[in-house]
Amino acid sequence: MLQKPRSLQKMLGNWQEGEGPLYARLAAALRAALTNGDIAPGIVLPPERTLADTLKVSRTTVIRSFGILREEGWLESRQGSGHMIRHPQHNIPSPYVNQDVVKAMARNPMMRPLAPPPPGTVDFSVSRQASIGPLLCDIAAEQMAALHALPASSGYQPLGLMALRSTVSDYIQRVSGLRTQPDEILITSGSQQAIWLIGQLYAPYSERVVLENPTYPGAISAFRMIGANLATLPVEPTGFVLDGLETLLKTVRPRLVMVTPTCHAPTGIVMPFEQRRALVELIDQYQVATIEDQTMLDLHVGETRPTSLAEISSTAPLLTIGSLSKLFWPGLRIGWIRAPQPIIEHLSRLKAVVDMGISPVVQLMATGLMEHADEVRRLRHEEIRRSLDLLCEQMTRLLPDWTWVRPAGGLSFWARLPSGTATEFAQVALLHGVTIVAGSALTSDGGCDDHVRLQFVQDSESITLGVRRLAQAWESYAAHRKSRR
Repeated sequence: MLQKPRSLQKMLGNWQEGEGPLYARLAAALRAALTNGDIAPGIVLPPERTLADTLKVSRTTVIRSFGILREEGWLESRQGSGHMIRHPQHNIPSPYVNQDVVKAMARNPMMRPLAPPPPGTVDFSVSRQASIGPLLCDIAAEQMAALHALPASSGYQPLGLMALRSTVSDYIQRVSGLRTQPDEILITSGSQQAIWLIGQLYAPYSERVVLENPTYPGAISAFRMIGANLATLPVEPTGFVLDGLETLLKTVRPRLVMVTPTCHAPTGIVMPFEQRRALVELIDQYQVATIEDQTMLDLHVGETRPTSLAEISSTAPLLTIGSLSKLFWPGLRIGWIRAPQPIIEHLSRLKAVVDMGISPVVQLMATGLMEHADEVRRLRHEEIRRSLDLLCEQMTRLLPDWTWVRPAGGLSFWARLPSGTATEFAQVALLHGVTIVAGSALTSDGGCDDHVRLQFVQDSESITLGVRRLAQAWESYAAHRKSRR
């Protein structure tokens, strides 16, 4: 396939800027397009004269730049066939790369290389949940008979095991008060897959999606992956900002909205009922499909149960997602979507293309674990309250200039720095033996770089040591900034 000259010119951008001979600058720009995957192997570049006319340079400039790429192994020139792109390393194909996706995934803390931090590092980038190892062993023993019966079926059940779907529907009704039938449940590989599936169904072709800002970074990556155009719904430490949502619904007409009204990640705040009702009225009025993320509902430690958005209206197009990751263990990879039965059917067909259904063995284990949900929730609430009490005490004592609002539960502590950027400070903190996440990694626009996120459910020793190291890192960072003025 021949690369069109105008398209190539657009890829190269302002390639003439910089230093060195013009041919070297052109070669560098072409090399960047090749290594980024913008031009795939097998593509034939335009003839030298055609490209020279398009770029308004001499033919000699193009010939010399092609010569550099040929020497490096990027070009294969044949008489009568033109200049074909190849990969210089053993003919390994260089895939097309969507740079928006790559950048979004690079900023997502979960998508970074999972190399262990240096020994002795206090890791505030993840929470430490109570072990459910003994409980898993007990559940495996209890489910032995059911495990023996599993091979009698094909095991391909994209909707999920009926036993688990029934258990989840009962659980949703008990915990959130939302009446749910088993045929309104699709079992997914965690809430991450739930978000991706809904995005694929509602916004697959560069459609507009409204996301909170900041938000769960996995959602940003999922929607970037399907090519969605993201609009933002601001969330301040003191509450949700819905003022601009109706304007978005009127003007850009998004196909999908996603909100986390209970223990919002990363701020930990809970949307009050009056605001929930106003939000649902907008959703109903404009009939925009909306995801209510309830993955943190189990970790809300307040006395009053927050009202689910779907409880407020039966006509608003709401899809509710949940997960066992926060209550039990992320490694279970069990989540769900709760939606009207026809929507669940559509989503299940899409899911069948992806994985043909989650392992029935894992689903059986999850079904057994759900019977212990109330007991585990009580233990998790004790962990959350203990960790929060200690963290707030240490932060007040050692970092009094930082500002924060105590979360209503969840796993995240959202704190604002007095000055500087969280991206810079996170590097200084790592040098002092503590890992944190800069707020910019949790936004679709790179904002919130004056905030940091701490995953606060840790043992007492780690919290105490971690905040002390943060205070030392902040003292060093603030002094360095002062010296640069």
